[in-house]
Amino acid sequence: MESPFAVDDDHDAGQGVDHGHGRHGHQASLEDALDFVNTLEYERGEPVDNLVDAATAVRWLEDHALLHRESAAAIVADAESDEAIAERVMSRIRRVRAALRDLLDASVEARPPAAGALREVNRTLRAPYIYELVPAADGVSLDHRHEGDPISGALARLSEAIARELTQSDKDRLRVCANDECRWVFRDNSPAGRRKWCDMSTCGNRAKAARHRERQKVRAEA
Repeated sequence: MESPFAVDDDHDAGQGVDHGHGRHGHQASLEDALDFVNTLEYERGEPVDNLVDAATAVRWLEDHALLHRESAAAIVADAESDEAIAERVMSRIRRVRAALRDLLDASVEARPPAAGALREVNRTLRAPYIYELVPAADGVSLDHRHEGDPISGALARLSEAIARELTQSDKDRLRVCANDECRWVFRDNSPAGRRKWCDMSTCGNRAKAARHRERQKVRAEA
């Protein structure tokens, strides 16, 4: 069920405007969260991790308005000067990403998620938030700020976006691309709700070409 505290994206807060240190107005959207999961993508069935190191991962969070510029710069500096810090940052980000992927796969496949994945996401969701009213051009807007580690706050908001979607009545709109060499996760917003491919011009056309080749092979063998 959608959080009653969701920020109205029509306000400045919804545009990721920083109203003060430690506070973000931008709630992670489902698109943000699915983009995060899809940073581990597949090319011809082989995994390709687009978050190659801690600096890249932290800047991805910053680019999606989930980290302040100052916080991101400090984390990157620490990670670049201490390999152990970099490994801890990447380990946590990849654990959460893998857990969210399992929850999404489980929903699409109509099965329970792995217990470990569920524990990881629940642990991530516990990052503390404080909701509060802040000034807006037309009065006030409901905003929030996180307490503690900023990466924990960013991962919590990504997890919250997927958690909200998985508890909606139309969660069956979530899809995994039918191309087994792609496996991109997306939400089917088409009117009919029958979309199978992440992109008809790429995976869809490849599937059609593969079916055509198979039919030709069967005819030749006959």
